[in-house]
Amino acid sequence: MSYRSYTLRFLLFLLFLTAGASTLLATHNRAGEIRVELVDGDCTGPNGLTVRATVITYTKASSIPADRDTLTICWGDGTCERVARSNGPGSPPQGVILENDTKRNFYIATHTYPARTTYTISMTDPNRNGGILNVNFPNSDQVRFHIQTEYTFLNPQVQGCNNSPILLQPPIDIGCVGRVFTHNPNAFDADNDSLTYEFITPMQDVNLPVPNYQEVTAINPGPNNQITIDRFTGDIVWDAPQRAGEYNIAILIREYRNGQQIGSIVRDMQILVEECENLPPVVEVPFDEVCVIAGNVLEFDVRATAPLSEDEQLVRLTALGGPFEVTYGPATFTPNTETFEEDPVVKTFRWDVPCEAISAQFYQVVFKATDNGFGDTTGLATLKTVRIKVVGPPPEDVQAEPQSNEVNVSWQMPYACEDTENNYFRGFTVWRREGNANFVRDTCTPGLDGSGYTKLFNVPIMAMEDGRYVYTDTDVERGRTYCYRILAEFALTTPTGSTTYNPVESLASDSICVQLNRDIPLITNVSVLTTDTGGGEMEVCWSKPVAEDLDTLLNPGPYVYEVLRAEGQNPPEDAFQPIGITFSSPTFAGANDTCFVDTGLNTAEQSYSYIVAFYVNNESEPLGLTNPASSVFLSIEPTDNTNILSWSENVPWNNFEYTIFRENDSGSYDSLTTVTEPPYRDEGLINGTEYCYYVRSAGTYGIEGIPGPLLNNSQRNCSIPIDNIAPCPPTLEVTNGCDTQTDCSDEEALANTLDWVNPMDICEETDDVVGYRIYYAPFEGSDFEFIASIDDSRLTVYDHKPEIGIAGCYAVTAVDTFANESEFSNIICVDNCPFYQLPNAFTPNGDGQNDIFRPYPYCFIDRVEFTVFNRWGQVVFTTNDPDLNWDGTNLQGQVLEDGTYFYNCRYFEQRVTGIQPGPEILKGYIELITNNR
Repeated sequence: MSYRSYTLRFLLFLLFLTAGASTLLATHNRAGEIRVELVDGDCTGPNGLTVRATVITYTKASSIPADRDTLTICWGDGTCERVARSNGPGSPPQGVILENDTKRNFYIATHTYPARTTYTISMTDPNRNGGILNVNFPNSDQVRFHIQTEYTFLNPQVQGCNNSPILLQPPIDIGCVGRVFTHNPNAFDADNDSLTYEFITPMQDVNLPVPNYQEVTAINPGPNNQITIDRFTGDIVWDAPQRAGEYNIAILIREYRNGQQIGSIVRDMQILVEECENLPPVVEVPFDEVCVIAGNVLEFDVRATAPLSEDEQLVRLTALGGPFEVTYGPATFTPNTETFEEDPVVKTFRWDVPCEAISAQFYQVVFKATDNGFGDTTGLATLKTVRIKVVGPPPEDVQAEPQSNEVNVSWQMPYACEDTENNYFRGFTVWRREGNANFVRDTCTPGLDGSGYTKLFNVPIMAMEDGRYVYTDTDVERGRTYCYRILAEFALTTPTGSTTYNPVESLASDSICVQLNRDIPLITNVSVLTTDTGGGEMEVCWSKPVAEDLDTLLNPGPYVYEVLRAEGQNPPEDAFQPIGITFSSPTFAGANDTCFVDTGLNTAEQSYSYIVAFYVNNESEPLGLTNPASSVFLSIEPTDNTNILSWSENVPWNNFEYTIFRENDSGSYDSLTTVTEPPYRDEGLINGTEYCYYVRSAGTYGIEGIPGPLLNNSQRNCSIPIDNIAPCPPTLEVTNGCDTQTDCSDEEALANTLDWVNPMDICEETDDVVGYRIYYAPFEGSDFEFIASIDDSRLTVYDHKPEIGIAGCYAVTAVDTFANESEFSNIICVDNCPFYQLPNAFTPNGDGQNDIFRPYPYCFIDRVEFTVFNRWGQVVFTTNDPDLNWDGTNLQGQVLEDGTYFYNCRYFEQRVTGIQPGPEILKGYIELITNNR
């Protein structure tokens, strides 16, 4: 054997070993995530910077040669370590076998960090399974499997301690072609942090997406192949896979505290889809969402059945979720069996809900029904999520006693949930509003935000007197009516006890209203009589004080009313100025309820607010001022065949309804309807025709002696409907030569064909389209630019050739007769279809035939890193030019000998996501032949 032949065979053997090593490293990972928790739960103690990380993998149980007894975890601070598996039988532990040929593996390690900041904890396995349809297909085994969790050490004095969510639902279920597949990670956060779910591209390293990833719906796409994830529940519904095989998805679960993201966890999982005739079982629950008051029992039955056509199948019914994980008073699901049974299978969920479970977040329970359609221990599964909101009970028996300048509020003691572990109950807050309100307590909406009530203080109280909780409100004014409600507050506490976090409020108590001594007038009317820009008129009325409250012996006459006015509905106090209107009476009997007409106003363009000052005994300072009261101001927004009426006012009484009036052909006004709040849409109008309106409010103080209802008119306002509603967006599809494997040399075929549907054909609300506008962005995430317009709605096809390649994103809008432009259509991003192949021989002998080593005709390659070695491993040629143009000389320009040379070539593709490295490094040999040996 010649030396050259031996060397060549040795190198080929090394290449074989390299390829074989890649095969041997091929993993069996089906899913995984990383859980992170504090080692002792106290983030302020000596172990405050020490965490315990659990790498959880789900692997193919039958892949014994590829089983991992250790993995490498990287802590995100520049250190990594090998971690042995710690669960399951055997020594060393072998993991735990689940159904569907799945093994669950735990690799647990602790680590102490140098400082408080955010770290990315990760695990990367060298290879994924081969043949995954939507990851670098068919070479998915050349792509690494990577999972990561982002963990933040919070400021324990202010923000508390932090543990990552835990994912309770194992990702072990199998799908069938044409059948709905469901999954839910079922995340639970013991710190009551809020969570959101979203799909992301699977990763091959820290924040590095895998190459050539496609959404699962891109494999045999169509209307019957759609996948969704619920942002708040995590429910994943794939309706339905259209091709058998292995798929890969990744789910990002973000963790928030006080509105700020503090961490995230990634679950990377495969979905195995098979050709099967089995139908999934059915899970029946009485509701999807329920709210329960702590201290009560939540109990309901769950029913699981096989489909009617699967009458011989057995069904297993199980449940996982937060209520089973809570420390105090966990829920039960009975009978506690995990065997397959004849259907129907009925089990009972029961939770004697403890006060410690009160939370601003929903708890989730995922009920899972599995049939045995594939054998005795496996089959299709259906998951059904029930969300449970636990709310604090309302404080009871609220009472209020008015004094001259204060109100004493009290409520029942003890409170139903005041005895909690870890000081979870924090106390009470008192809320107040002026005047009564139509507030309806909703069991699913604790608290009083948005109700019109104002919190009187921020730090919860627990003051007690005579066996009741008490609070004295001293910030009150005479003559006003105050209504009170009480909330209980709960919160987790930082280890030092100095700060609370993740607070939650109880349901509101019933309302109690009291009126302080009414020794000042009350405004009852601010009503527009005439609408004009300069000659507008406003009627202002008020009711006299109550004699018993005033004490006319202490406050003798004369009695004087002085009217003050300001522009707008919420003017500052110093904006109110006297307008020269006073009413005087020497006796209280003559100081009657009064009305007057304010003139010379611009009631057409603005509202006005009024205060009445009340003087006694010739004093220079008023005894008191009324609350400000404004007129009702009406605004109109015209749109297509519709006027949208909105109005506002600022008054001390409660307006409970509004009547809408519209001018008729005779010039008088007809009542259209009565509503309880704005806005009101007057529809079915004629575009181009003017319509005029006013609104009449009806309200009450809810005080004995004040007549009602209090009726007040807005100004008159007119508007002309106009078509300013844009059409619905078109529905877009984009095709190109990549769909048909077009030859790269065919420049005409390297274009994108946009084809869309006229929205008049798909949207009932759209009856007017005259053209389209087309937008293009060269990369995903880059700004769209306008590239073309089409002025004929019948033309719905457009060809576009970008300057470089064919990658890019497109959107189309529809335009109507009035130049209203729709929202973007669905955005379609198309990618280049890079192609790069190298020959294995050339003849640089100067005969003009095959003298230069070049690639075959290629597409969409930006650059290369091409290196040629001789048999000794020495570099003889290198270039970044994708054309290569190697003439057979070395780096010094010397002609090389005939023989076999070896190359490595990394190529960089022009993709819609930017310039990306190709999915593989090309390796091979080149025969250099000149016959000049």
